Amino acid sequence: MERKCTAEFKWRSTGKTIFPEWRLIVILVIAVLAIGTLAGCGGDSAEKINWSDMELGSRLPEPPSNKGKVITNSEEELYIVFEKVEDQAYNDYYDACVEMGFNIDGDKTSSSYEAYDAEGYYLWLSHAGNQLTVNLKCPPEFSEIEWPNSTAGNLLPVPKSLTGNFSFEYDYSFYVELGNTSKEDYDNYVTACSEKGFIVDYNKGDDYYYADNADGWHLSLNYKGNNIMTIRIDEPDKEPEPTEPETTESETTEPETTALPESDANGLSADFKEAMDSYEAFIDEYVAFMKKYKENPTDLGLLADYADYMSKYAQCMEDFEKWENADMNAAEIAYYIDVQARVSKKLLEVAQ
Repeated sequence: MERKCTAEFKWRSTGKTIFPEWRLIVILVIAVLAIGTLAGCGGDSAEKINWSDMELGSRLPEPPSNKGKVITNSEEELYIVFEKVEDQAYNDYYDACVEMGFNIDGDKTSSSYEAYDAEGYYLWLSHAGNQLTVNLKCPPEFSEIEWPNSTAGNLLPVPKSLTGNFSFEYDYSFYVELGNTSKEDYDNYVTACSEKGFIVDYNKGDDYYYADNADGWHLSLNYKGNNIMTIRIDEPDKEPEPTEPETTESETTEPETTALPESDANGLSADFKEAMDSYEAFIDEYVAFMKKYKENPTDLGLLADYADYMSKYAQCMEDFEKWENADMNAAEIAYYIDVQARVSKKLLEVAQ
C-alpha cells in the first residue's frame, strides 16, 4: 500500500479526494509558535525526550539536548523542538548530520540547514536563540503515472519523467510530485512552460517559477531538491455569476413551508462560506506573522501574538471540522478550489 504523509478529505458529493493545505499550515504555525513558547516559558513546558523512543531516531545523530517538545513522532516524520542548545552545540550537531549523510542538495544559512541523504530522507534544522528544531521526513514513494489528458494537462508540456504521484487531479486542476528530475530537467521544463504561454505576471527564482497564461490559468513549479519537482496548475479565477432579477407577484403571500439551508446568489450556504472565509483570513494573518518571524526569528516580542493565534486556530479548526464529512454542492466545491488557489499564492510569499 502506498504510504501517504498528508491528511485527506473525501467529499461524498463528488467522490473525489482533495488534499487541503490548511492542515499543513496549522502544523507549521504550531511549530513556529512552539519555538517561541519554549523560549518564553523556559523549562516549565519542556518534556524529557528519550531519543531511543523516536521512530526515526536511528537515522540521525542524537541531539545535544534531551529537553524540549515532541510535535511529531511517527514512521513518516520526526519533528522536535529542543531547548538549551547553544551555538557551538548546534554547529557540532550540524556537522554530525552532514557526516551521517545529509549532504545532498544542502542549503545552509546562518540559522538553518536543509538537505537530503542518499535514501531520500529530508532533514531541516533550525537554530533560533537557544532552540534547536529538528524535522526529518520520509522519502516519497513514487510509481509510474500517466500525464493527464485533461483541459489542465493539455495546457502544459509533458515532463521528461513520469515517475511520481498526484496529490489531486481534476479536469481543471492538479498537483503532482515527480522524481527522477534533475535540476537541469527542471530548468528545461520551466523554459518549455514559458514557451507554452505561462509568462504573465511571472515570479522566478532558482528553484521556483510561478506564472499565469493569457487566459488566467495559474501555474506553480518548484524544484524541491534530490531530483524532485512539483507541478500545480489551477483554472482561472471565476467571476461571480450575475444574480437573476426577482419576479414580482400580485398573489397573496402564502405561509412559508420548511426552509432549505440558506444560500447566497452563488449557491453557497452561509455556514460554508463563513468557514472558508475564516480559513483565508487566518492564512492572511499567518503570512504576516511569518514575514515578521523570518525577519527576526529571535524576537521574543512575537510571543505576545501566541495566545491570539491559538484562539483563532481553534475557531478555524472548529469551522473546518464541520465540513470534513459534509456534502458540498458544485458551487461550494468550486469556491473551495478558488480559496485554495488564492491561499497557495499567499503562502508562496513566505515559502522561500
